[in-house]
Amino acid sequence: MQRFLTLAGLLNGSRLQCIDVGARGGMQSHWLPFSSLIELDAFEPDPAACERQRKLAPTNEHWHPYAIGHKDGPGTLYVVRKESSSSLYPPNKPVMDAFAPKGSGDLVREVPVNLLRLSTVIEAQKRPSPELIKLDVQGAELDVLRGLDQQHWQSVLGLQVEVEFVEEYLGQCLFWDVDLEIRNKGFVLFDLLPVRLHRVNEGREYYYLRKYLGMGRNRNDVSRRLIAGDALYLRSPESMISADRNIAAKYLLILLIYRCFDEALWFVEKFAAAGKIDNQELVGLIGLIRALAPKPDILQRSDWLGRQARKWRKRLKLGSARKQDFWLSRSWDF
Repeated sequence: MQRFLTLAGLLNGSRLQCIDVGARGGMQSHWLPFSSLIELDAFEPDPAACERQRKLAPTNEHWHPYAIGHKDGPGTLYVVRKESSSSLYPPNKPVMDAFAPKGSGDLVREVPVNLLRLSTVIEAQKRPSPELIKLDVQGAELDVLRGLDQQHWQSVLGLQVEVEFVEEYLGQCLFWDVDLEIRNKGFVLFDLLPVRLHRVNEGREYYYLRKYLGMGRNRNDVSRRLIAGDALYLRSPESMISADRNIAAKYLLILLIYRCFDEALWFVEKFAAAGKIDNQELVGLIGLIRALAPKPDILQRSDWLGRQARKWRKRLKLGSARKQDFWLSRSWDF
């Protein structure tokens, strides 16, 4: 696309090397607008599902029918009724029954699988080292990370990792275990999209809200239990200012994928100040960021009109003066 020309020039024909472990359903929607700049290695342990995705995939997507673990050898896939929630760890039925729709976490069967370390596959398939890793493996995230050799860690710029705050699967590692492991590798926790759930009653969602409060669905002003989430980890922006143009462009691309627009603007300014890009490239990159960013409504505008709108809303007592808790309801998907 025309607006990506400056960034594509900095990439100089290369693509952001991405790995997605737990890729059922194809490339994530927040990656899709940038798909022309991405080379994807996707892992789906179900051979039939993997083959369906491979047939639909463009040339820059590579699908692998492997189960990824912390070591090479035999393992067990615990398949539950909601197949996308299947795991290398058995489901914790009391927790599943407390928060999941009826029967979705019930164990259906146990399937023997051959586990491979991520680095084993990279070497065997002669795939490039990853620069962005996404993990959605239902409690086995730390297993996958421990199967990545140091030589492959060195290229990683960012990770999107599903994390759990309650033991949905027996014996799994929880957020604080995963967080410590990744931060010890030199990454910063940048963002967290929480999954928050109400208790169910015999599988019936919103049961207590319906029974006692007359609410048929969740509201953002009614809190819920923090169960899981997607955590975004990046190398610190400060550490990337000295990177070469190609690596810095890939880092900037990750910031844009995850809508970290203020960090992206700071980064390109500092990169230009360091003499790594010229003024024309700086203008092109700022134009790209402005094109991708959402447009402010009248109450969010920073100009005179926005200040007047906020002033009159307050004076006329229109709407809520309470700050909106943006983290309660948001996504990287737009």
